[in-house]
Amino acid sequence: MSRLNELKRDNPSLILNVIEIINSLFNKSKYTELSVNLIKNYRDNRINNYDRADNLKLELIHEFKLDEDFINSKSNEEIINIHWCLVDYFGYYNFELIKKFEELNERNLIINNDLTKFKTFEELELEVSLAELKSVTKDLEKQTIKLYENDEWLVIKPMSFLASKKYGATTRWCTTMEHNPDYYLKYSRNGILIYCLNKKTGDKVAAYKSLSTHENRETSFWDMSDIRIDSIESGLPNEIMEVIKNEFTNVKKTNWDLLSEDDANNQLLWIQQNSYDKEFREPEPIAVRIDEYIEEINEYVGEPDELSFAPRRARFIPFRPHETSNDEVPTIRS
Repeated sequence: MSRLNELKRDNPSLILNVIEIINSLFNKSKYTELSVNLIKNYRDNRINNYDRADNLKLELIHEFKLDEDFINSKSNEEIINIHWCLVDYFGYYNFELIKKFEELNERNLIINNDLTKFKTFEELELEVSLAELKSVTKDLEKQTIKLYENDEWLVIKPMSFLASKKYGATTRWCTTMEHNPDYYLKYSRNGILIYCLNKKTGDKVAAYKSLSTHENRETSFWDMSDIRIDSIESGLPNEIMEVIKNEFTNVKKTNWDLLSEDDANNQLLWIQQNSYDKEFREPEPIAVRIDEYIEEINEYVGEPDELSFAPRRARFIPFRPHETSNDEVPTIRS
């Protein structure tokens, strides 16, 4: 018996028979027949709605990152079923988590690779978090300020959007959102952003203090699910709390202000080249002077405290001053 057949045998509740489900809702089969006919006609109308199917295809390709050729090979009915399965049974975040686990496991970066041991998405999340931390490159290490490290914990300031995504991988922090660096720019420009990473369990805690004159100068702590927590709930040991307290008390510059002018400009250029959704880019115009480009970028991403008001899909890339591979990163720290 194949493994797939074993899964079907062992998990009958996941083998859905819609007619049987409908029949269980009525006392007589004639009402089941009526319901099936009504649902069939309603479903056929939805399947033949090509605009809806096209929208679902775009969502599956760009949001769920499914292969475009695979999606285009499916009928409208199959597209609807795939979308329904992903949305109702996985959700975007959990599906992305499994795909990331698959990628890391195939690269032999997952330590506990007995797949039968994982019972919750939270367990998978912590394992992926550990693997992501182990795969950090030297280039990315240079894009952080290390505040503390021992055998169990690593405490850093992310000094680039790419470093924020990598060190904050598997969290739901807004500062790690793929293709949307707005929140990272907002928090790094307005205050002190710190990531605390447990190298043994994969747990992560973010700490933030606002230095902006337009915000309450409060401190906050965030768990991996992006839920605000009290510092006591964070589980951080005393020595790390002292490190954070020292930074929040004595450092008067935001993460962004700690960058040199060249590093800040290089990062803005890299973000515009690599981080926003490519389908929203405008055609390239004629080359412009670099100082004009920097001025345009600063207007484009907004001043501190303004970044969160610009709709993501209203953004366009105005210029491309140089060609950069997606694998290249700006050097933020020497």
